[in-house]
Amino acid sequence: MRLKHYAETGKYTPANLALVKEPVEWDYPQKGETIAGPNYTFRISAPQDARRVEICINQGPWQACRKSAGYWWYDCRDLSRGPYEAQARVYTRTWMLSMLRRFQVGG
Repeated sequence: MRLKHYAETGKYTPANLALVKEPVEWDYPQKGETIAGPNYTFRISAPQDARRVEICINQGPWQACRKSAGYWWYDCRDLSRGPYEAQARVYTRTWMLSMLRRFQVGG
């Protein structure tokens, strides 16, 4: 019933918050993934009404993603070896933040 309420209203309430998936989801890289080389394309799932999606890598500046095929993408070049963390944010009517995504670059 609470999930039905969310589906009908699209509003988060304390009663349905725990039943709803995170509105900003990392598809790639996956949690703890090791990327083989210095070039990588990030993929993020966001609500259909998203107007803008950006990512931030290692607390650097926010970078705009491009929308294609129902997803948001960011092409990153020249990643150095080592650990990374990234965060995504999505703008619909307000900004929503993703959880941190930790990954590594090897090779």
